[in-house]
Order: sequence, then structure tokens, then C-alpha cells
Amino acid sequence: MRPMRGLVFGTVSLLPALFAGILAYFVFGGSAGDEWETWMYGPCYLVPGLIVGGSLYLGLRDEGEIN
Repeated sequence: MRPMRGLVFGTVSLLPALFAGILAYFVFGGSAGDEWETWMYGPCYLVPGLIVGGSLYLGLRDEGEIN
């Protein structure tokens, strides 16, 4: 059950991670018409990756025994 729950959490978090990455891109100074800059790897890859990876981790962790 844990692997399936982790995959569902990770998949569902893709859309919010995309929007967070776009928001971070514009907050850190990116604009819609400019060329791609190498310093934008953080907002475009790191922020969404951390969100998806974190939700995948939360889905995979063991909750312990429920009484």
C-alpha cells in the first residue's frame, strides 16, 4: 500500500509543483520574453523537484500501527 500511496501523492503534487516553479521563476527575476538563463535551474527544477520528492516521501513513510 505504501508504494501506491507514495506514487499517488507524487503524481497529485505535480500540478502545484509546476505552479510553484513558475511563481519562483518570476519572483527570482525571470520574465516571459527573455532567453533561458543558467541561474534559473533552482526555480525551474529544484523547487518543483523538492515538492514532488517531499510528497513522495510523505506517501512512502511508515505511519506505524493504528489502534
